[in-house]
Amino acid sequence: MVVRFLSQLLSIKPSEWDGVLYFFLVLLIFSFGASFARSIGMTLLVEKVGGDKLPIMFILIDMLVMLGSLLYAHYTKKSTGLAILGFFLLSTALFSVLAQFLFFLTHYWGNQLRWVYGFFFVGFSFFQIFISIHVGSVVASYFTAVQVKRVTSVINAGIPIGGVFGGTTLIILLRVFHFQPQQLVVILGWACLAAFALLHIINARLSPVRSGMSQWRGHKNPLLEFRAAFNYIVGSPLMIFMSLGLILFVIGNKLLEYQYQTTIYYEIFPDSTKRATFFAIYEIFANLAWLFIQLLFTSRLIMRLGVGASNILYPILSAIASLALFSYFYLKAQNYLSDSLIIMLTLGIFSQFINQEMRGALRTPANNLLFNAIPPNRWGINKAFLNGIVFPLATVIASTFLIVITGTGAESSITELKSALPEEQVHFIVPLMAFIISILGIIVAFPQASAYNKGVFGLLNRELFNKRDHFNKVGGKNSSSLKQVIEEKLNNPDPYHVIAALEMIRVLRLNTFINQVGHLLLKPQPFEIKKYCLSTLAALPQSHTNLTYLIETLQTEQNAQVLALILKNLSKFKSISLDNTIENLLSHPSPTVFVEACLCLYNHPLYRHKKSIENQILARLNHPPGPETELYLYALGELQQPGYSDKVLPFLDSDHANIRLAAFTAFIRMLEGQLEAHKPLLLRALTATDKEMKIVALRALKECQSLEDWSPIIQLLSSKDRNLVNESKELLRLSLGICKNDLIKQAFAETISTQQRFEILSLIYTKLSDEQQRRLRQGADEALKKFVHINGLLKLHLSLEPANKTHELITKVLQEIAEEHLLHVLTVITFASEQNMEFYQRVSRGLLSLSRANQGNALEVLSNAREKYLVNRVLKYFDERLNDIKAVSRIYFALFGETLRITRSNYETRLLALNNNMIKACLLYLDQEKTGILPLEKVNESVRKLLT
Repeated sequence: MVVRFLSQLLSIKPSEWDGVLYFFLVLLIFSFGASFARSIGMTLLVEKVGGDKLPIMFILIDMLVMLGSLLYAHYTKKSTGLAILGFFLLSTALFSVLAQFLFFLTHYWGNQLRWVYGFFFVGFSFFQIFISIHVGSVVASYFTAVQVKRVTSVINAGIPIGGVFGGTTLIILLRVFHFQPQQLVVILGWACLAAFALLHIINARLSPVRSGMSQWRGHKNPLLEFRAAFNYIVGSPLMIFMSLGLILFVIGNKLLEYQYQTTIYYEIFPDSTKRATFFAIYEIFANLAWLFIQLLFTSRLIMRLGVGASNILYPILSAIASLALFSYFYLKAQNYLSDSLIIMLTLGIFSQFINQEMRGALRTPANNLLFNAIPPNRWGINKAFLNGIVFPLATVIASTFLIVITGTGAESSITELKSALPEEQVHFIVPLMAFIISILGIIVAFPQASAYNKGVFGLLNRELFNKRDHFNKVGGKNSSSLKQVIEEKLNNPDPYHVIAALEMIRVLRLNTFINQVGHLLLKPQPFEIKKYCLSTLAALPQSHTNLTYLIETLQTEQNAQVLALILKNLSKFKSISLDNTIENLLSHPSPTVFVEACLCLYNHPLYRHKKSIENQILARLNHPPGPETELYLYALGELQQPGYSDKVLPFLDSDHANIRLAAFTAFIRMLEGQLEAHKPLLLRALTATDKEMKIVALRALKECQSLEDWSPIIQLLSSKDRNLVNESKELLRLSLGICKNDLIKQAFAETISTQQRFEILSLIYTKLSDEQQRRLRQGADEALKKFVHINGLLKLHLSLEPANKTHELITKVLQEIAEEHLLHVLTVITFASEQNMEFYQRVSRGLLSLSRANQGNALEVLSNAREKYLVNRVLKYFDERLNDIKAVSRIYFALFGETLRITRSNYETRLLALNNNMIKACLLYLDQEKTGILPLEKVNESVRKLLT
């Protein structure tokens, strides 16, 4: 009962509780020990070393983090996330024991060992940073992208709860038992050891969903890995904006922390014990508030606003805190306000709560979720880059600013600056700068949100990252280095390198390489290289130079395939010299060369013997049909003489598909502009088995007037051939005003395929009325209902013993039917969200994937879609771990308010109700095995064929 109540309150599914509880306890225990170290470390540092040394401590911390990040990035490629987290916890435990020993020595040699206080503060901060960085990756690897949005706030609630327990315990130990702060450091070590023990339980009982380790464990050194991360960041808009956002966050965070630690708290609590007690009390109430916000608001805000938009909230709060501090100290400096310890303390608590607790409650979970848009095997290296390079850089900027503006560590040169900037001015300049930085952080968060949505979408097709990396590398080169690369490849003995260079010249249309390509064409080369040379010359602008190379090659070339390609290229030139070179090729033994020579001469405006060309082609066409007949038909069609159309009609009935297609194409070419009378022939061609003939017919129908019956064209939208579908859509689009009603009627039919519905909606969705769009969503909701129903049947079917041969076949058929209904739902979501086919394909493949990580990425993309009603229902279904028919029944009732009436007793009746021929045949086959009789009288022809 308690678990069900908490599941509903916290939006945690029953199957997720184990992982949530274990990671919650890990963070709670570590936070308990860290609250001791944080309060004690800051208190002793400010008292024993001085608050003016705080900027220097920040720099030391980040120098260590920078060095540690090199090793961290390297070992995330070689070790599991759980193993690295265990190493950090053990290291922190050993460090706390060492620090406790050093604090014991300060009792006797305090003046000589003042550095110990800085050592402890820097060391603890170092380990806390890395544990905070890494624990997010570990948690994310055990949940999908959608799950982690819901569970992160609950798991992270362990941090404030641990802080409350730690702060309460610290107050009791200081006030009741009169311990000194430096005597309590070892508690951090005990907490880390307890958290380490929990990691062993997690490793034994849970399995990760997403792996952060590389599949191939290379031997790159850390510097090369950082270079790879830098290249990725430069090519990733999300990482660029995350880096900028982190720089702005760190600078603003350090400025605010300096303001309340050295300006406010040090003035109000000069005694270290009182200050430590205040921090302990603050930890209790601040962490309770943190817990309240995190449990009740964080997940809901992230789910409602999305991951990208949620990252805007923290800089807004930071700007409010900075503005409040600036206003108070500026008005005080101008004598508009008098000193007030109550106002100062209130502002200090408010700014610290925003800077520390709200960072944990809002910024950290929302920012960690941005890594959902990055491949898991890049989490470690990119986090190391952000926290090892970007974070220290930002800290150096903030610390340098504070050192300069406060004059810390200066003896002479800063004296003038200190006199120019009195302490009262420093007190309001620091929060003013924090306010400006926060405003910049808000601005950066908007493109970061857009980049996140695109990044998650890209993860549904991992090839996207490989292609992007490749193009970034090419695009990053300047023109001189590109020219050098192409020249090297052209001179390479390996044909593949030569072909690659030719393709680069062709795609980029680099006319400066025309001479190199021409010389390459003239030399003896394999056919493949010459073919690419000719295609490259054809892509370059026509000029006398490439014409010269073509003519010279034509005079010396012996390969018939190359000759045919040269002639095809020459036919595009109208200024070619009509000498005997081309005419002599009319007697070439190769039919391909003959045909191309005929067309090259015939298309020349100055050639006088065109009738002779026509007669030669007709003479060869009268020969008995053979492999070359289709070439002669192609040539006759290219002449575009309507008078010869009767010559090709007999070939339309040929037994050879290639000849039929060539004859049909020639017929169309001859009668261009006069095809209206032959429309019945074109429509008959749409029923042919040859897809190329259908494409030719569709292109010809574009020149005809509108059809009376559009069903043959609409039917082609379900074809598996993309070219055929595109040609059909193009024809329908040209007459959309006429065929729109037929398309709408077909879109609402229940019997059409998902692909056909998708293609129809891509043509007409924007032209549908609001009522028609509502009906479409209702149909999709009904399809979702059928999808869940069939999955219930599938779960029941899989629970039965596979005692017959039809078990696997029925399983496959049910899966296909369920998939069809799900794709129907995704089709409507796609168009209602104004998305395209790429969105539909990636989301559908992700949801149908057996990988929970891919499913999670698809659901995350769906959650950002504009259409919400259907999306929320799909998310609710996939959020559940549906292991049996009872779980499916629960979600069916939750979604549709109806009972799923599927039992073993009505199992076969439910299967028959699907009206699927294959399932009917399987059930009849089972009846035959039981009774020995196969009743075929009452079944349709399709079932009868399947059984016989």
